[in-house]
Amino acid sequence: MTRCGDRRLFIPPALFPLIFALCLLLIACGRKGDPTLKSYEKPEPPSNLHAVQRESGSTLSWEFPDKDTASIKGFHVLRSTGGDFTEIALLENKKHSFIDTDIKGVASRTYKIVAENLRGIMSKDSVTLEIPDATLPAPPADISFTIEYDVLVLSWKSAGEGITYNIYKHGSETQSQNPVNPIPLKETSFRDVFDAKKAVLYTVKSLRENGIVYEGPASREIRIDPARLVPSPPSTLQAVPSAENVYLIWKESPDTWIKGYKIYRETDRKKGFVLIGETQIPSFIDKEKPSKKRHYRVTAVGPVQESAPAEVRDIVSSK
Repeated sequence: MTRCGDRRLFIPPALFPLIFALCLLLIACGRKGDPTLKSYEKPEPPSNLHAVQRESGSTLSWEFPDKDTASIKGFHVLRSTGGDFTEIALLENKKHSFIDTDIKGVASRTYKIVAENLRGIMSKDSVTLEIPDATLPAPPADISFTIEYDVLVLSWKSAGEGITYNIYKHGSETQSQNPVNPIPLKETSFRDVFDAKKAVLYTVKSLRENGIVYEGPASREIRIDPARLVPSPPSTLQAVPSAENVYLIWKESPDTWIKGYKIYRETDRKKGFVLIGETQIPSFIDKEKPSKKRHYRVTAVGPVQESAPAEVRDIVSSK
């Protein structure tokens, strides 16, 4: 109950929420500016439209200001094959790329992108981008690899003058859609970290750029599986016996990625060669007194497999 002059005014409690809402509306009306005015403005057009042409289709990419993304409903992708532009896709506001796979039998095509805001207002057209029909470059040949300590080096034969290259790396169950090199390579080799714990596959693609980037088909796949790498054996194994022990020396395996060496000894033909030690350097001391004739074998140790052995036989104590 409230007082109005000398009279008391009764307001039913059920009207309190309505009165409160009206008060908020009156307060909001006193604010300056219209917070929704921007939603009626024409959006900025997408910019920097560019493309990569592959066997699988035309990959279009463009830029749009991050600050305006929330006010955008999405992007219209339009294509012309000689006549009027027709819409081929409507993408959500966070997608700034599109792959047009419907290019079979289409010699030349032109694209443009238009942004649409939340109120359905369209931006101006982006610049148009024409993709002329052109032969894709051939893939590079003679791909090979070497491993230098913890670095894997891919090499290949040049695919021609003015050609650059993209490297694609795949796991055993996954395929990457993006090259591992940040920019196309001018040289005919690529260095990557060698992971001795898992198998990977590489392919190389040739690129030719003339306003549009034309990326050719993949080269043959090259697989690097550490489990299948067999080291080259050590060589020139020598044994220098004394009265108390035998000093073994050898020439290192040429493979820089080996983990070390294993040393085997045979003193009993029935028991055969028995592992007596491991080392990471090309030498080893057998501290068992060479009281009887023995034979030695030394192998290089890879990520999983061992090399063929180097062998020296008929070693006896020097008295």
